[in-house]
Amino acid sequence: MVNAPMFPPLDDEFRVSVEELKETRDSEHLVVVLQTAGGLMETVERLVAVMREHYERVSFIIPNFAYSAGTVLALSGDKIFMDYYSVLGPIDPQYRTTDGQYLPGHGVVEKYDELVKKINESPDPEQCRAELSYLIKNFDPAQMFQIEQAIQHGITLITEWLPKYKFKDWVSTNTKGAPVDDTMKKERAKEIAETLGNASKWHSHGRGIPMSRLVGDEVKLVIDDFGSDNELSGLIRNYHGLAVDYFGKAGMKAYVHTAVGVRRVA
Repeated sequence: MVNAPMFPPLDDEFRVSVEELKETRDSEHLVVVLQTAGGLMETVERLVAVMREHYERVSFIIPNFAYSAGTVLALSGDKIFMDYYSVLGPIDPQYRTTDGQYLPGHGVVEKYDELVKKINESPDPEQCRAELSYLIKNFDPAQMFQIEQAIQHGITLITEWLPKYKFKDWVSTNTKGAPVDDTMKKERAKEIAETLGNASKWHSHGRGIPMSRLVGDEVKLVIDDFGSDNELSGLIRNYHGLAVDYFGKAGMKAYVHTAVGVRRVA
């Protein structure tokens, strides 16, 4: 289980956990129970590199939530398991402020675009003195560039990983049974990435997108519903609830737990 934000040193702790697990258990399939509020795309990329170095197949189980960069991580899997209560989130990379806090990047881009539009469309610049003053004082071109690059990074990763892993066995369309080639897989992956990366559509960094919408016409993802299997659902929910409760009481805000043991992240 990974229950942690997608920031260092998670990647280091995860690497050690996976290597220890691989040494003790001979399997080509890694199953990750994931819960995260998101984080950095660079951290996600390193986690995927570790998993794919040691395992042929990777599945993600989302008992509760995986937001932002956590959504990108889940989309790197061969399979995703959710139930009616589980949610993924919009792709919204976070950035670090001068006081050390992490905030959603899309909010900065959206607010900047809103202010610029208001200033440009105003017939009288004097009516926008507050907006102009705010931009002059707070606008950081380097920060904006970093955020825009992070957003594009997430889209690029999804566009690369979906065809390579989740779509690898997709050979024909569901409706007409037409053959599916690599170009179609890449185009479909890009559509999904851009839909999940549309901040205006989802309105909030932490807004949960349930399985019903993810498999619907808006996103059209194939997701396995673990809630349809009572025995499997019980096992997943019992383990997830016990882990969150036990490690929380032990003072672990973030951790990686495997059959080998637990590693504290924060």
